[in-house]
Amino acid sequence: ILRLCLRELMEWRFMQTDPNWTNFLYDQTSKKLELLDFGASREYPAKFVEPYVSLLIAASHNDRAACRDLSIELGYLTGAEGEAMTKAHVDSVLVLAEPFAESAPEVYNFEGQTITDRVRANIGLMLRERLAPPPEETYSLHRKLSGAFLLCARLGSRVSARGMFDSAVKVWEGGEKEVKSPTAA
Repeated sequence: ILRLCLRELMEWRFMQTDPNWTNFLYDQTSKKLELLDFGASREYPAKFVEPYVSLLIAASHNDRAACRDLSIELGYLTGAEGEAMTKAHVDSVLVLAEPFAESAPEVYNFEGQTITDRVRANIGLMLRERLAPPPEETYSLHRKLSGAFLLCARLGSRVSARGMFDSAVKVWEGGEKEVKSPTAA
């Protein structure tokens, strides 16, 4: 499911955004994940996806300055926020990208992760000091990503999240950014 999320974002810019587990069926014979409900599917515009993927890449390299600058470009920050808000936002971005980070273990243990708790610790400050709402696309995208992380945690998954991310980035950087049919993959 995590690999699917990355492919939906980076290859197709089209995502089934409802992370409800009943929307997925694993076919043991073909070893494929089948999506059962496309009611919450949506396309993401390149003008959002391109800087968003760049933000994930910057976060995977622990590049705080690039995370701040790309967050301004995307509209998460205006550039006029105080130091505490900027730090809380960038910290949260880095935490969300932790499974994909260069410093992440080759096999990431989602069962023991504390990503949700660490991001939650910044939410109060970010709600008080946010000067602009996040881009509209964020709500559905983060719903799916957080759902994938929670599913991995619930299943006690140990996966090569960094490897999956690196593979998705290679496709991304290879110029395959045009929307392609998910069924053709």
